[in-house]
Amino acid sequence: MSEFNLSEEQKEFQKLARDFSVRELAPKAAHFDESAAAPLDVLVKAFEAGLTNVMAPQQAGGLSLPFFEAALIQEELSAGCSAIAGYVEASAIAILPLIFENNSEKIKKFVQPLMERLAFAGFAESMLDTTSNEAHLPVVKEAGADFELTGHVRVVAGDQADWFVLKARDAAGGTSIFVVDKQAAAVKPGKTVNRLGRKCLATVDFDLSGLKLPGDHLIGTVGGAAAIMSFVMPRAYLFFAASAIGISRAALAHSISYAKERKTFGRPIGDHQAVAFMMSDMAKDIEAAKLLTYKGCQLVDQSENDFESALQAKVFAQEAAMRIATDAVQIFGGYGYSREYPVEKLMRDAKTYQVTGGTSQKQLAEIGRNTLADSVR
Repeated sequence: MSEFNLSEEQKEFQKLARDFSVRELAPKAAHFDESAAAPLDVLVKAFEAGLTNVMAPQQAGGLSLPFFEAALIQEELSAGCSAIAGYVEASAIAILPLIFENNSEKIKKFVQPLMERLAFAGFAESMLDTTSNEAHLPVVKEAGADFELTGHVRVVAGDQADWFVLKARDAAGGTSIFVVDKQAAAVKPGKTVNRLGRKCLATVDFDLSGLKLPGDHLIGTVGGAAAIMSFVMPRAYLFFAASAIGISRAALAHSISYAKERKTFGRPIGDHQAVAFMMSDMAKDIEAAKLLTYKGCQLVDQSENDFESALQAKVFAQEAAMRIATDAVQIFGGYGYSREYPVEKLMRDAKTYQVTGGTSQKQLAEIGRNTLADSVR
């Protein structure tokens, strides 16, 4: 498969993440899926290896890596376990608004602590779902130089996050982005969502009734969410695409190994045309997903926040991951439906991406509308 003309530095980061994923994530994926416990021992090692919060600005003690490198790392980690890698993914998305604003004081206050010890940030699911009704967002009102939030949010990586970002609406209908300290007295954790896949990546409900926020917890300006999200959304979508590619690659790798060792009628099942065709479809879809995603990564690193390219990459990669993981279960036959084998977990994990940041159907409709609009210009 093509390497998309990666630079030597990009290949080094890719190899670092791949080796770590093979050594630390893949062997423990089943355990943390079964227990749904936070994978803290693995995350500590990821932090020590320099694989967390890699886009954090240098002024916060970070590497300030380009987005493409961050997405390559995310893909490799997700190939080992997308649930464990989900903490890296969530924190990367959460710091994007602060990277966009580029306020040195806020970066020092919120991002720098993430570089000094194992720590993560999270994001409210509703912030990234452009198809959701904004009436469901928390409500914010100004209280002098400060703000007051009221509402409920569901936060990805909410169990381990020091803080999280959310979008809130004001009485005039404008929307703003805020940082919320999870330890604030008015932040009351509720249930942890029992999800089908990515089980060790805890998504937690929070009640924010009467939460007082200092003025410096506002990112950007009051009512300025749209400008921030135009920067955040393409990158978030490309992170999701990279993670989905990781799942697809793992499903294909398991399918190849099984197809070589499992025999019927005295021959490996991979010699049978039906199985070989399934794996060839997997391989071509992975390659197509990579090309779409890498193109999007290049664009955002060139400051071209091409929402359409990122959306296409996300939808294609997540749909491909679901097909590929489902076909992997089929190749394994009855064993594939058993938790003794890894592919059923991959199928459950892949499903997460079809409903994250907006469902595939709604986003396909959005791509269709944009395509029709472009055709009449």
